[in-house]
Amino acid sequence: MAAIVLACAWTAVQALKLALAPPAAEALRRAGETGVGAFNSEFTGYDAVSIPFIAVQVATYVVACLWLYRSRSTAMAANPGHVHERSPVWAWLGWWVPIVSLWFPYQVVRDVRRASASGLISGIGGWWAAWLVFVGASNAAGRMTTRTTPEATMIAAEGLVIVELVATVAMVVALVLWIRIIRDITRYQAERITAAQQERA
Repeated sequence: MAAIVLACAWTAVQALKLALAPPAAEALRRAGETGVGAFNSEFTGYDAVSIPFIAVQVATYVVACLWLYRSRSTAMAANPGHVHERSPVWAWLGWWVPIVSLWFPYQVVRDVRRASASGLISGIGGWWAAWLVFVGASNAAGRMTTRTTPEATMIAAEGLVIVELVATVAMVVALVLWIRIIRDITRYQAERITAAQQERA
C-alpha cells in the first residue's frame, strides 16, 4: 500500500538526517566560534537532505490523507450508527491547522478504527504519542539550524544530534504502529465488505 511505502520512505529520510547530523553540528560549532549564526554556517549534507525530506513529507501527507478519507467513508457506510467526532474534512486539515493538529488527527483515526473494528483501538494512543514527540523534536531541530547569534548557534551545535536522535526513534515507533493501524483498518473493512456482499448474494 502506497501509504505504508511513503511512511517508510519518510522514516528512512529521517534516519539519513540523523546520520548527517554530526557533521552539521560541527559546522554549527565552527560558525559559532567564528562569530556568525547558524543561518550563515557552511552548507552540509544535512542541509541538502531537507529538499527530498520536504518532498517525501508532502507525498506522504497526500497519500495518507486520501487513504484516511476513503477509510472514513467506508467505515461510515459499513457502520452508519457510529458517531465520528470530527467531520470528513478534518482527515485532510487536521494535520496542519495550528493547535487542533495536536489531537484532531488522532480522533479521526481513532473513530475510523472503532467504526471498522467494533471499538478496538489498540496501538493508536502509542502511535499518536510517538508522532507528537517526533513533530516536537523535528521542529526543534529545524529551529536550531536557523539561529542567528553565535551564542545560540553554539547551543544548537551541542543539541542537534540528540534532538535528531529523539526524532528518529519516535518516528520509527510511530511508523511501526502506523503500519499496524493501516493494515488492521484495511483488513477489517475488507472483511466487512466481503461479508456484506455474501449476505446480498
